[in-house]
Amino acid sequence: MNRCRHDVTNDLLRSLSAEPRRITALCSVGNLPVDRGKELILDLEKFGMIYETEGEEGTEYRITDRGYEWVGLYKLLKKSLPL
Repeated sequence: MNRCRHDVTNDLLRSLSAEPRRITALCSVGNLPVDRGKELILDLEKFGMIYETEGEEGTEYRITDRGYEWVGLYKLLKKSLPL
């Protein structure tokens, strides 16, 4: 099954809702190479869905309220639309 960009975004945001993650861990969750993962993460930052923070081991990413809102809307759409 092919996943679209929205499916990958959903996976990344849902994983961040559980705990902050570093870029390599996020890319693993999304099953993305790091270079493509960085592009998506930069887009998510630009749209205000995640933010960067300094953790114990370096830069980590956390989800914002807008990211939580996106996850809820995406879940509703997936449930409402037969695919």
